[in-house]
Amino acid sequence: MPRLRVTTALSLLALLIGIWGTDWLSGFTDDWIGPPPRPAAQVAARAHRGPPHRRPHAPPRVIGAQPETVARAAPMAPPALVPLDTPPGPSSWAQLRGHLDGRVVLDVATDGSGQVTSARVTQSSGDPVLDAHAVATVERWRFAVPAGAPGVQGELPMRFDSRAPSTPP
Repeated sequence: MPRLRVTTALSLLALLIGIWGTDWLSGFTDDWIGPPPRPAAQVAARAHRGPPHRRPHAPPRVIGAQPETVARAAPMAPPALVPLDTPPGPSSWAQLRGHLDGRVVLDVATDGSGQVTSARVTQSSGDPVLDAHAVATVERWRFAVPAGAPGVQGELPMRFDSRAPSTPP
């Protein structure tokens, strides 16, 4: 019985020291308001970031030209693949048992309304069942297309993780 009392007393002492220490350390950050908010465009771009690309070189500098001419000569970045509607894939969990982990990179092309016209694997996960599931899933999605554009094409990385929660937080 004395061991239990000593253990309990030491545990309570450690708890009190931990609470006091946390309170003391929190006093140093009372005026901190957190990181600055990011613009929505940055958040959307980071959420759908593909593989890293090389930075394009600046357009050649033309002496004596009007600024509008130089601005029009600059290459425009292709629109990114931004999913708008992502219904679940056609495969059931029973069909995917044992094939739930991996990374697949797809080349996706859409029409002017955002419907997928073609999807093919550019980097395989090494599991043909998972690759086929990724293609079948993306073929049901709809993507954002800029006004007046005939469609969008690009690479779409997909990560499958059986340990991840089934719904986003």
